[in-house]
Amino acid sequence: MQRNFQHGGQVYDATGQANFFMDFSANINPLGLPDSVRRTILENFEGVVNYPDPNATELKNILAARYEIPQKNLVLLNGAAEFFYLYCNVERPKKILIPVPSFSEYERAAWAIGADVEYFFLREEDEFIFDEKKFFEKVTAEKFDCVIIGRPNNPTGNLISVDAVKKISEVVNVVVDESFIDFLPIESARAAVNKKISVVQSLTKIFAIPGLRLGFAVVDEILAERLNFAKDVWNVNFLAQKAGVAALADEKFLHSTRLWLDEEKKYFTARLRELPEVKVFEPTVNFVLIKFSSSDVANFVVEKLRAEKILVRSCGNFVGLDERFLRLAIKRRHENNFLIDAMKNFLP
Repeated sequence: MQRNFQHGGQVYDATGQANFFMDFSANINPLGLPDSVRRTILENFEGVVNYPDPNATELKNILAARYEIPQKNLVLLNGAAEFFYLYCNVERPKKILIPVPSFSEYERAAWAIGADVEYFFLREEDEFIFDEKKFFEKVTAEKFDCVIIGRPNNPTGNLISVDAVKKISEVVNVVVDESFIDFLPIESARAAVNKKISVVQSLTKIFAIPGLRLGFAVVDEILAERLNFAKDVWNVNFLAQKAGVAALADEKFLHSTRLWLDEEKKYFTARLRELPEVKVFEPTVNFVLIKFSSSDVANFVVEKLRAEKILVRSCGNFVGLDERFLRLAIKRRHENNFLIDAMKNFLP
């Protein structure tokens, strides 16, 4: 069970102080804080002297309207990652199946309650595309209490279909992590939520507020009651609630983000393919998985970039990958060019 659970975004030194880095290791919207959110935080700063609304009434109202969710199905979260621990503690699954490589907090939450974790390995030779048929055969042939699936998956970016989620739920409970779904104009699994399907979503990545921590889950009404009873009553702080209300009302920002990503994803991927001996996996969302010819070359690049104050995400601690793989967030054009030009200087 001993494993390195370190994530991207490690900009802090040994004293806990943040240093400046051009950070490609965390998949945060590079357009930054929406102006509406910045103004709201500044205007409401003095409100931190009061406890946050335990019912988060404003935030629930706009979430329900924005995503067409009945409030009885909502669970507000201190970041999407909180859901996996909350769900495991309430539902107490004994055996969990996780397609890998994927976000490590799934298994960490499972291990925290003593659950057994089994992996379904996505294969590099298949471009890490989710084999829906084989996965369904797996959950049908064996007894699992729950499966946890990223959609889009981190770090591969691949997408399982909503129809496949529904089919899998016929035989096992399914938790769908849609933390990056707002970056894409695609169908969410939220409309499929029932007693067997739960969906969790992050708001910190799309609205560039990871330091505030904000997410929500859409679950069956009875499960929502249990989860809401089990969580900290003030798990979403005052500023996070206010920021969430402002962000969700800013449809222009969401539209601008999708236009930016559609263009920059193609450009960044094309430029990455200029690098020698680097395999680039086609992205769907705001990050790209790449593979170097050897771990030595990949580690050399990571260290050289860090010396230049550029952070990238080594994937050596993802189950199903190794140190040859890096995950790169897609950022603004000048930053993407700066990264690739720097890597060209380091590579033979």
